[in-house]
Amino acid sequence: MSTTTSSPDQDSREMFTSFLEQERLRIFGYIRTLVPHNSDAEDVYQHVCLTLWNKFDEFDQDRDFFAWACGIVYFTVCNFRRSNQRDRHFFSQELIETMSQERMQHLSNYNLRLELLQDCFYSLSQADQELLIHSTQEKQSIKDFAQKAGKTVQTLYNRLSTLRRELADCVKRKLKREGTMA
Repeated sequence: MSTTTSSPDQDSREMFTSFLEQERLRIFGYIRTLVPHNSDAEDVYQHVCLTLWNKFDEFDQDRDFFAWACGIVYFTVCNFRRSNQRDRHFFSQELIETMSQERMQHLSNYNLRLELLQDCFYSLSQADQELLIHSTQEKQSIKDFAQKAGKTVQTLYNRLSTLRRELADCVKRKLKREGTMA
């Protein structure tokens, strides 16, 4: 009977991979708000991933991985900007600081917004919930779904547009009630 135990290094690698996989889109999105060109953003993202990997043993697991990663993104973008100072198409240091602060404020409400969106979603009728769920899945076209529901395609698209607007308004109202900026 052999038991396989993972080494601390392997556990740490798996944890890092899991954290990065969960947050990679948000990290890249944050980089894109600070770096004007997509190819530069991809370069910065690669540097950030390497830095995150190299410094992962310093990461306090009681902290939020995304917030920690954003700190590294900020300094990586500042270094990238310094090394590309001659490029007039790059944001100034002051603008990067302002955008970084605004983006972090927006992202700090991300989980709250998701919770509020879920509340708003569950306040919809079952039929509206099913329509929204269907619209995000590619198993069946809207045309097929419309036929099955006995509706026209345009009617469903109009309803989806209305539902999305209602959900956005609902989240904004709830954020206002919570005293959090939208």
